[in-house]
Amino acid sequence: MSLSLVCGIAATSSVQAFSLPQPENEVKASKLAHIEVRANHGDAEAEFLLGLMYLSGRFVTADRDLGLAWMQRAAEQGHEKAQQTLADLTFEGNIVSRNLAMAERWYLSLSEQGSKWAEFRLGFIYAAGGKGVERNCGKAVERFNAVGDDVSLGNVAWILATCPEAEYRDGNKAVEIAQSLVKLNEQDPTNLDNLAAAYAELGDFQLAVKTQQKAIDALKQTAEINRSDEFEARLQTYQAKQPYREVIPLGE
Repeated sequence: MSLSLVCGIAATSSVQAFSLPQPENEVKASKLAHIEVRANHGDAEAEFLLGLMYLSGRFVTADRDLGLAWMQRAAEQGHEKAQQTLADLTFEGNIVSRNLAMAERWYLSLSEQGSKWAEFRLGFIYAAGGKGVERNCGKAVERFNAVGDDVSLGNVAWILATCPEAEYRDGNKAVEIAQSLVKLNEQDPTNLDNLAAAYAELGDFQLAVKTQQKAIDALKQTAEINRSDEFEARLQTYQAKQPYREVIPLGE
């Protein structure tokens, strides 16, 4: 056999070993079809992915209702990411309409799986309440305590000092928590704001005014200067010898 013939055979074999790449649109269509088949057969991961696609408009025409439907099917099967996506979307109310009852349902499921994020969000839901969910400062405190980090404990102090329902307020406990947080960071305006509210709840308006002024001064050194009006309003409340009461607004 001649050398030229051997080379020719090798070249032919090499060409046959490779196939031309599919156009990008065909690849996307193939992947979508594969996911749709799996989703229609009850595969929770595929249902989750299909839900994301319709919610975002990636590879398909955006359809929020259809996206939520697929996401819910995955969540019902215990898909954790689908549950968190549903909870976050319906809590935040940006991409889909806010639905606190649905958010509560899936955050409760996630909290049973040990999610601190779910506990944190449940704290806000119960502190504010809204359509389908009754505001309950006691439940809010319970959820924030379950998280236990400094931010959550700050929320506990705030609720114990400012909840409109007297049965849930505890000025002494609020002062105890707020003081411990101020010791960790004496220049944090939120910690000082919480402590001032706690002093006001106990009726010590002199300390409330002094601490709130410190909070305002600390706030001016941060990027949260846009909160000055609310801090100043609370200062005036304490100067008038009145405690502060607040319901966290989440809206609908």
